[in-house]
Amino acid sequence: MVARSKQRLETLERWEFKIQCEGELDSGGKPKSKDIKEIQKEIRNIIRQITASVSFLPLLDNACSFDVLLYTNKDVDVPDEWAESTAHIIPEYEEVKLSNFSTSVHKVDTAVQYKTYD
Repeated sequence: MVARSKQRLETLERWEFKIQCEGELDSGGKPKSKDIKEIQKEIRNIIRQITASVSFLPLLDNACSFDVLLYTNKDVDVPDEWAESTAHIIPEYEEVKLSNFSTSVHKVDTAVQYKTYD
């Protein structure tokens, strides 16, 4: 997800939730599983970190727009309403890596990049 200045169309924040498939079967060929309560606990921890990020992220005090960027494999059918876009990389940025978690089938890494001001 990116937050951009509506006036200058400049990317101010770039939130990344990188989801990677770890496979559905373990080394013995059995379906992987993880306790749902443990997965929910890990998700709550990330939400707490996102909420706490207000303490270090610069205040966005101008009108902003928000875009959701999705990266897919080239062979995936996507809705006609979707459009290709740039990656909205911020030239000079700070990055904070947040916690990651795994469902045992998917691993999710999280980070936020934000524009630095002199």
